[in-house]
Amino acid sequence: MNIFYYDIAVGLPLRQCFTYQSKFIIKKGTRVIVPFGKKTIVGIVVKKISNPDTLKGLKEIISIADDSPCFDKSSFEAITWAADYYHHPIGEVFFSFIPTLLRKNNNKTLSASNKFSEYQLNEKDKKYKLTEEQSSVLLKLIKVKKFSPSLIYGVTGSGKTEIYLQLAETFIKKNKSILILVPEINLIPQVLKRFKDRFSGEIGIYHSRQTPNQRLKIWQRSKFGEIKIVIGTRSSVLMPLKNLAAIIVDEEHDHSYKQADGFKFSGKDLAIKRAQLENIPVFLGSATPSLQTLKLVKDKKYKKFDLLKRVDGKKPPKLIPLDISDSPLLGGIAIQTMSIIETSINKGEQVLIFINRRGFAPVYECENCGWVAKCSSCDSNLVFHKSKNRLICHKCESVYSVNDSCPDCQSTEINTFGTGTERVEEVLRSTFKKVPIIRMDYDSTRLKGSIEEIYEKTNKSKEAILVGTQMLSKGHDFPKVTLCVILNADGGLLSPEINAVEKIAQQLIQVSGRAGRNNNLAKVVIQTRYPYDENLKQIKTGNYQLVADQCLKINKANAMPPYSSVTILRAISPNPQSCIEFLKKVSSLLDNKKNISIIGPLPSIPLKIKGNLRNHIIIKSHTKSYLNRVLKFLTNEIETWPETKKVKWTYDIDPYDMS
Repeated sequence: MNIFYYDIAVGLPLRQCFTYQSKFIIKKGTRVIVPFGKKTIVGIVVKKISNPDTLKGLKEIISIADDSPCFDKSSFEAITWAADYYHHPIGEVFFSFIPTLLRKNNNKTLSASNKFSEYQLNEKDKKYKLTEEQSSVLLKLIKVKKFSPSLIYGVTGSGKTEIYLQLAETFIKKNKSILILVPEINLIPQVLKRFKDRFSGEIGIYHSRQTPNQRLKIWQRSKFGEIKIVIGTRSSVLMPLKNLAAIIVDEEHDHSYKQADGFKFSGKDLAIKRAQLENIPVFLGSATPSLQTLKLVKDKKYKKFDLLKRVDGKKPPKLIPLDISDSPLLGGIAIQTMSIIETSINKGEQVLIFINRRGFAPVYECENCGWVAKCSSCDSNLVFHKSKNRLICHKCESVYSVNDSCPDCQSTEINTFGTGTERVEEVLRSTFKKVPIIRMDYDSTRLKGSIEEIYEKTNKSKEAILVGTQMLSKGHDFPKVTLCVILNADGGLLSPEINAVEKIAQQLIQVSGRAGRNNNLAKVVIQTRYPYDENLKQIKTGNYQLVADQCLKINKANAMPPYSSVTILRAISPNPQSCIEFLKKVSSLLDNKKNISIIGPLPSIPLKIKGNLRNHIIIKSHTKSYLNRVLKFLTNEIETWPETKKVKWTYDIDPYDMS
């Protein structure tokens, strides 16, 4: 009897595969049930091996879970590439891209429903004639047949979504599939509606707020070719679509494509790698492209297609810095700003107010002794949420009751300081009693269907005021908004982060793009105490390319990304000394490496989360390939150290935040 040997990846934080034997030939990428210690768990076949290091004591695969592999050749290769590039345990990488129900040892198996969705084009929905600029770009994009990353650099309101729809039309007519990625769940309803209006047939959606059964259903229908259009967040980047013709990455600059916890991958970068492996086009859309993407355009590795005019022919809104240095603020809003808002409301128009801080107030403080409410598990202030009458930690989401008296001095003189979306909403409700005030933040959009209700209420209302956090800046279409007010721009302008100017420019220009899609007189008011700031002067021109070119010039001179490659190595432990000792040992190990620079150890911000202290070092090199080799060497060394038993350590490759 023939015996076959396989390396199996398991969904645990272990940087190795485990060899098992079987009497059967099994294709790589297939789920199998294996014994692991005292448990029986699911594993993924990584490869068949001829001569295992040891034939003694090898356990046997208990059963083959499915009749077919979970991953096709290109998706499998994309996962092994990602495990190598991000230096992350391969089993956890595999398990990141299959539905939760398929990660467990249960009775769920891959199966087809054999209900194939038929797609028909709704010609009535194509009511708007493409502009000359759109037509020219679309003709060029349709001709892209193979892997060739294409940046669609389109100002807000230039009709990028219509380009996506007509690209999808060309693929669907050829019986091919398309994957559309968006950075956040709250953007899905709007994009989904546009696609449903254009195509009959099922449009699959895939994101983390769906139930496990919903995710499994869409994943299987996609795998067996029963649906051909999928819209999803970063977790859908390796969705198994038959005859995949192209991947669209909308708002490609958005940091939400980067996974912050666990397996820290970039959905955008993985989409590009998948497109390369499948030799298909990948289209990146943005009004404010990342510096990384613009550099690749300059290097002629990506092609750039410009949509520099709004489809309605209107001019972009004016960005007006408003000096509030000597102005009293009511709920973060200056008196002059309130007057401007009132003028727009009296005209029957809608106003959008942006403040990147949720809750009522970020500080809950005793005025007598200075005590401040802090999270017991994190190094962060508790935020007062008036709607819930609770103090909430925005790092770990722990909830605390509100103190009636100070725990230090027993004074009842406790007050709130600072401004969040709830306080702004309260002030506006008391000022504009008959006007709908609509709040859009993490708290108001958590429930199923809440974002759709916000769209409906906004579209049905004549005058209205929208108050929200950064989710308001991300690709939403509010056609009646003629005025945007930005309350907290100074935090971004004064930030010490190396990519602070890129971030604030993207944020301000994206927010401004929500205004004036049907109005030439639209404007954006930026409250600031630094109206003559040089960066703000550039940003207020509305010319993002100008700002980006200046950022690229500065970063090149300082050998910073995208002109270098950076990784953060973070150590986490209840004992701060364990972190420091571990990171110092890493730093000394790399001291003799050429073309590598080390910064740190540094305290992470926040220093403490969920009871654990966090410190990090920044590792920089001129090339990705060299840094990758150094990190491989480093990983092999670290795995042998006794210090690793005292800390949890992770890499953050190509970090978005340096803190």
